[in-house]
Amino acid sequence: MALTKSIPLLRQIQTANDGWFSRGNKRFFGDIDYKAYYGKKTGKAYLVRSTNAWSDMFGSPKRLHYRTNNVNQDTLKIEGLIDQEFSDIFGVKAWLRDN
Repeated sequence: MALTKSIPLLRQIQTANDGWFSRGNKRFFGDIDYKAYYGKKTGKAYLVRSTNAWSDMFGSPKRLHYRTNNVNQDTLKIEGLIDQEFSDIFGVKAWLRDN
């Protein structure tokens, strides 16, 4: 079964987190795009960000990668990052299938 993004969930997360998705915040953190998914096993909501965040520090070139935030199930507030960083969306989806 394919893992598909949830556009209604992303809209709900955007509404619950006023300011998080602002143009200035997006630029500051190097975020490019946002997607929302439900974990396949737990049904828990996650925010997936494609980002260049902090990858260009110390003279390094910018590097696209994917980061995943937990989302509070009751309030839809964005919580902390999971520890794992992904190099592509396929790695994120594989992780989501196990969570």
